[in-house]
Amino acid sequence: MIRKKSTLLALCAFAFGIGMATTAIAACNNTCRLGCERAYSLCDPATTDCELNYNRCYRGCGCVIP
Repeated sequence: MIRKKSTLLALCAFAFGIGMATTAIAACNNTCRLGCERAYSLCDPATTDCELNYNRCYRGCGCVIP
């Protein structure tokens, strides 16, 4: 009985984790992300910190990993 309960709890935890992961990926706004990439491609590294600006913009769009 305990083994069945543990298996069911593990399965529920796994399903919950998958659901949270897909929600985090879907939260990234693609239009906003493309704007960040456009700004990064036009950035002049001699005058600004392009990487820092890109990371801030990317996270501002709801994206987690640049």
